[in-house]
Amino acid sequence: MIGEAFAGMNALKTALDMAKALKDINDAAARNAAVIDLQQKILDAQQSQFELQRRVDELEKQIAASHSNKRELDRYALKDYGNGTFAYELKASEANGQPSHRACANCYREGHISILQFAHQSSGQDYFDCPRCKVNLKFGVYVRRDPVRTRYSPYA
Repeated sequence: MIGEAFAGMNALKTALDMAKALKDINDAAARNAAVIDLQQKILDAQQSQFELQRRVDELEKQIAASHSNKRELDRYALKDYGNGTFAYELKASEANGQPSHRACANCYREGHISILQFAHQSSGQDYFDCPRCKVNLKFGVYVRRDPVRTRYSPYA
C-alpha cells in the first residue's frame, strides 16, 4: 500500500516536471506529444489514488467487522460445567431479550458463536452438539446406575 502511494506521488511529480518543461517547448508536435504524455501520467496517478482509496475502504470495513465480532464475543463468559467440560455462556447482563444459552468453546476460540444444541440426556448428563464444528459435549455429573437393582426392583 505504501508502494502504491509512492508510485502515485512519483507520477504527480513527473507530471509537474513535464508541465514546467512544456512552457519551454516551441515546436507544436513536441508540445502535443508532451501534453499526451502528461495526460497519461495524470491518469496513472488518478488510477493509483483510486486503488489506494479502494484498499482503505476495504480495510475500514474489515476493522468495523472485527470490532462488531469482538463486541459479540464479549457478551459471553467461559464457564466450567465440571468433568473437564467448558462452554461459553451468554452473560445475563448482555442477554438483550435472548434466552440463556451455551456457545461452543472450540468455535469461540476461532471467533465464532455457535449455539450448542441439546441432543439428549443420559445417566444424569445432558448431551449437546455443536452444529458448526460437530463436537459432542456432556454436561453434568455422570451417575452410574446399578443395572441389577433397576432391572429387578425399579421401586427400591
